Amino acid sequence: MRNIKIIYLKEMIDMIRDRRTLFFLILFPILFIPLMVVGFPKLIGSISEQKMTEILTVAIVGEDNSPELTSFFRDSENIIIIMDVPKDSIESSIISENIDAAVVISDNFENDIQNMIPALIELHYRSSDDMDALQKRLSVGLNKYANIINKTRYEQLSLNEENFTPLNIQHNNIASQKEIMGKLMGGWLPYIFILYCFLGAMYPALDLGAGEKERRTLETILVSPASRMEILLGKFGVVTTFGILSSLMGLMGLYIGIQFSTELPPTVQKIIFEMLNIKTIATVMTLIIPVAIFLGALLLSLSIYSKTFKEAQSIIGPLNILIIFPSIIGTIPGVELTTLTAAIPIVNISLASKEIVAGTIQIPLLIEVYLTLLAMSALSLYLAVRMFHKEEVIFRG
Repeated sequence: MRNIKIIYLKEMIDMIRDRRTLFFLILFPILFIPLMVVGFPKLIGSISEQKMTEILTVAIVGEDNSPELTSFFRDSENIIIIMDVPKDSIESSIISENIDAAVVISDNFENDIQNMIPALIELHYRSSDDMDALQKRLSVGLNKYANIINKTRYEQLSLNEENFTPLNIQHNNIASQKEIMGKLMGGWLPYIFILYCFLGAMYPALDLGAGEKERRTLETILVSPASRMEILLGKFGVVTTFGILSSLMGLMGLYIGIQFSTELPPTVQKIIFEMLNIKTIATVMTLIIPVAIFLGALLLSLSIYSKTFKEAQSIIGPLNILIIFPSIIGTIPGVELTTLTAAIPIVNISLASKEIVAGTIQIPLLIEVYLTLLAMSALSLYLAVRMFHKEEVIFRG
C-alpha cells in the first residue's frame, strides 16, 4: 500500500506540472460550459431576432387580383414590395438574390373570397439555413389577413366564432415543474459528466503509458521495489482521480453557466438549483465513480499497449464517439430506465441520472445500475492488470 501511495503521489505531481492536463481538467470545463450555457442561447436568439427583423424584398405577382392584400403587405414592417417580376422568373430571381421571396395571387382570388372558397396563394422562397424565417414571416402576415376575413364573414353571416370551436380541451399535467425540468435536464447531466470524465482521464492515461514509453522512463519505474501491480494501481489511481475531478469541474461550470444565464427565467433557475442539491449531485457522482474507474482502466490499457504517444492518440480518439453516443440515448424522449436498459453500460447512467434529478428513481433499478457499473469497472481493471503483466506489451516497439 505504501508503494502504491508513493507512485500515486509521484505521478500526480508530474501531472499537475503539465499545463495541458490542467487546462483540460480545470479551465476547459469551467470556461466552456458557462460559455455554452450562456452564449449559445444568446447566439441562437440573436440570429433568430435578426432573421425575423431584417428587411425582406418580396415580389407580388398578380397584385391586381387583390389590391387589398397587396396593400396589407405594403403596410408590413421591414418588407419592401416590388411588382415587376414575371412569374416564370421568380425562381431565378430568388436564386440570384434579387428578391427574397415572392407571393403569387391567383386570378380568381377576389371571386373565391367573395364566394367563401379557399383562395389560392403561392409562396416562393428559399429556406435552407435561415431558420425558416422567411416562411414564418410570410405565413404570419397571411394568417393575420385571413383572420380579418374570417371576422368579416362571421359578421356577415351573424355567426358566433365560438360556435366553430367544438372542443374546449383543458390540459392537466400532474407532473411537478421539478419533475418536468428534471427529466429534461437530467438526461444531459451524464452527457457532461461522461464527456469531461473521458477528457480528464485521457491525457493522464496517454502520458502515464505511451508517454513514459517514448521518454524511456517506464523501465526506471519497473526496476523500483514496487511490484507491477502496485505501479499499475498507482498510475490507475491518478487517471481515475483526474477523470472524477474533471467531471466535478464540468458540474461547477454548469452551475456557473446557469447562475449567469439571462435567458432563463428566475423561476426556472430556482427550480434547477433546487434539483441540483448536494444529495442529488452526490447520488449522481456515485454513478460517475465506477465510470471513471472503467474509463481509467480502459484508457490506461490502450495507452500501455501503444508504441508511441501518437499511436495511443489514434487508438483512443475514436473511443470518444463510442462513449458519448450511448449517453445521448438518455436524452431521447420515451427511452426509460427499465430492467433491460439498466443493464446497458453508459446508457444506464444517462437514464438513471434523469430519474435521480427528477426524483422518480426506483431503488431496485438503481441497484441494478450500480451492479452493472461495478461489473464493468472490474472487467476493465482486470484487463489493465493482464495487459501490464505482459512483457510483449510493456516493451512493445
